[in-house]
Amino acid sequence: MRPLLAALALAFCAGAAAAADKRAAPSAAQAAAPPLPFRYVGRLSQNGKVEVLLMQGDKLYSISAGQKIGDDYVVEHIGDSSISLRYLPLKLRQRLDIPGVY
Repeated sequence: MRPLLAALALAFCAGAAAAADKRAAPSAAQAAAPPLPFRYVGRLSQNGKVEVLLMQGDKLYSISAGQKIGDDYVVEHIGDSSISLRYLPLKLRQRLDIPGVY
């Protein structure tokens, strides 16, 4: 009788460990957006319309809220201290802080 209990206990422990590994795997493998490829350059405000200037490599973008940048990003909101962008392939929101504004 004791070998049977030992075998059941061992099987239960192995099954519990495998189930715990399966539960932990999704959190470890969560998708993450790449670092933002943009650098803040400046802000333009004219007739109530706010635009920001962003650099991506050697490209300069003049963008406002709602505009798409390439195939991967859309500008959701331009605030006083940050810009909210959505990384479209993973539908993740990212924030670009505006330097010098706290």
